[in-house]
Amino acid sequence: MSNTPLMELNAEIRRLYIAGSDLAAGDYRLKRLLPSFQQMGERAPVFKKLAEGIGELIDSEANGPEADSAKRLQDINLLLKSVLKTQGKGAAEGETVPLVTNPLPLRTLLSYRKLSAVRTALTTRGGGRYEVIDEAYQSGYFQDLRLVPLAIQALSDPYVEIAELAMNQILPSYGTAIVPLLLDGFQPQGGKLEARKLTVMAKCGGKDVLDVIYEAAVSGSDEVRNTAIILLAGHREYEAALLGWSRDKKKGIREAAYRALADSGWDSAVERLYEAFQGKESELVTPFLARCHSPLLTRMLAEDFAVLLESQLEVPKEKPSSDDPGSLIKRYIWCLHLKESPELESLYLNVLRHYEWYMFKRDWVFLANEAINYTLKAGSAEGSRLIGEAVELDLVRYAGTSQFTRETFKKAQPILSPQRLYEVYANVLESGVGASALSRHGKNCKQLLETIEDVVVSRTYQRLTQVWAYGEESYAYRVEMPSSEEMAENWDSRWLDHFIGLDHLALVSAFARPGHTEAISFLLSRLKNSPEFRNRFANMAVIGLVRAGIPEHDLHEALIHAMEDERNVDCHEIEPFLFEQLCRLPLTYAERIRAVLPKFKGRAEDQLTYMLKQY
Repeated sequence: MSNTPLMELNAEIRRLYIAGSDLAAGDYRLKRLLPSFQQMGERAPVFKKLAEGIGELIDSEANGPEADSAKRLQDINLLLKSVLKTQGKGAAEGETVPLVTNPLPLRTLLSYRKLSAVRTALTTRGGGRYEVIDEAYQSGYFQDLRLVPLAIQALSDPYVEIAELAMNQILPSYGTAIVPLLLDGFQPQGGKLEARKLTVMAKCGGKDVLDVIYEAAVSGSDEVRNTAIILLAGHREYEAALLGWSRDKKKGIREAAYRALADSGWDSAVERLYEAFQGKESELVTPFLARCHSPLLTRMLAEDFAVLLESQLEVPKEKPSSDDPGSLIKRYIWCLHLKESPELESLYLNVLRHYEWYMFKRDWVFLANEAINYTLKAGSAEGSRLIGEAVELDLVRYAGTSQFTRETFKKAQPILSPQRLYEVYANVLESGVGASALSRHGKNCKQLLETIEDVVVSRTYQRLTQVWAYGEESYAYRVEMPSSEEMAENWDSRWLDHFIGLDHLALVSAFARPGHTEAISFLLSRLKNSPEFRNRFANMAVIGLVRAGIPEHDLHEALIHAMEDERNVDCHEIEPFLFEQLCRLPLTYAERIRAVLPKFKGRAEDQLTYMLKQY
């Protein structure tokens, strides 16, 4: 028998429970159902009883007060529910199994208002999302259970930085508890998403997921295999497999195997990497040799490198060809860069002994510079002597050229004594005074000034805590220089007079020293001529005045006059050092600061307002 009439009647009764039993009288839906139940009542008394109940419910004459219709509705409902219980099935079909769960030790403590911006950044596209997600991670928002599925979903974000943030920081922060969630639905035949899942599992699961990683390395897609092979680095039980993959037909698989072997550093790995470097795979394996810090590999490569360089002594320079040893020498340098060994020190000392040959005859500047850098760090007496001799050769060789005021100066500055460096280069500055900017002397002077500025002055955007904005952080432009003590130790004092004569603000500021009245006068003049806080000159001049030891009262007067200058308008941000000096202005200047406040805009206005509140 079909249960359809019973279910239809049940729906109508539920409707009447909501609408009211008094509406049942004359209801056309119940009238439509009545013939079906009368027909079924001929075969079973219970359906006959249901048909009688329906008839009484819809009979307007039989229905009296509302209470009677409600009682009839209740009676027919009880009877119908009894029938449905006997006619229907309540048990679930299929085999019962234990419920498997992957609980995370997380809670839901954050309000939805706090989560809303993060959820939006993780579920939409467009710019500015990375900063929102990164800030949420730094603030611990991802320890809320509701963000875990979105954090996993972020592995497939089209913005690579977000996907890598999720892979390298957010998901690993959950620990081993995240591994079962990643394993659920892991598809070894997938692409970058699955490779990222594997990376997270390796970070969090340790040895417990090695079998999964190995299976992925054997049977996954190429992208998943490459990642899995790299993740097997350092695990001895897979040594033979990694060695075998290093001979695979696919270049990508070989690259992954070389990297894993380089990170493992076993003797067998070193032998295989060395073998590949000696053969046709030399160029492919070079980056991975640079990753490997095995002393055995360093010694083997250094010995071969020494033989190669020795063979090039007294060999005449020829036109570059496919057999040009310069390319191979560059690969050796790349492999051995940042490594240390007695063999390497001996090798580079020998290069310096033949510096003129390698540097000028063979024109292998990269080799000569690497030898100087390595020997300088080694710090041996013989090395210092050879470096000094090499620099003297450069000074003679490149005198009068642009290289003399650029690369040669940077090479000579940490080697020569401060007095010797000044004596070699002072004539370049002297020749530049009054010279045309297009003349050779003018160009060389300008290049030398730029080179010295590169050495002693750095300009970067740094993360800054905004004390005027309740500790919020942002990025600000900051100028940095060596301390006055370092400048006095490493630079001749005579430089400063040249920089003043050449009107070079940045270098006068960097070289300014206490007691040099000409420097103070120069810097005060520059601040007076360029008082606008919106440009870089005022900040640089104030840095120099502080380094020159100007009396505090004189500095305060110079600062307040600069603020009051009619040209000092439309400044939207005061640079950090200048702001620090302004904060030292005493209370007596408060009214003068308040008077100029309307000239400043945006963040600069907030900075000055903060200053006034501190009084």
